[in-house]
Amino acid sequence: MSIVVDNRLSEAELSRILDFLTGDAYWNRWRSRDQIRRQFESAWKIYAARESDSGQLLGAVRVSSDGVGYGYIADGFVFPEHRGDGVGSAVLECLLSDTEAADFRWMLHTADAQPLYSRFGFRAYGPTYMERPSRHSRPAVR
Repeated sequence: MSIVVDNRLSEAELSRILDFLTGDAYWNRWRSRDQIRRQFESAWKIYAARESDSGQLLGAVRVSSDGVGYGYIADGFVFPEHRGDGVGSAVLECLLSDTEAADFRWMLHTADAQPLYSRFGFRAYGPTYMERPSRHSRPAVR
């Protein structure tokens, strides 16, 4: 499968994401659809992975950032039927090589994707918190 990543979502795609995040995702189930919609609409960036031929949405992530030095990866997921197809890696490669954000200090929380993020230089600092230091900073002290 050939995967492309872009920064756009149609209304139908956002609705599908909201369905997934309110019904299937294990995290932050306390949020309403409207709250999650507002988070996606106000995100610094959205990275959406698609099958290149059909344009079918495979997964997405939203990023909060100050636009200068840090980024927080949130609501990152791949739809279950596309897990193991390299979708998560494609999104992270695009996100971490984005010229506006390549040197950021990156942070996230995950209970199940540590192996994926570890391949991209993230280190665990607790059971769910992971961080990838900025190229401009010293490594975190434990």
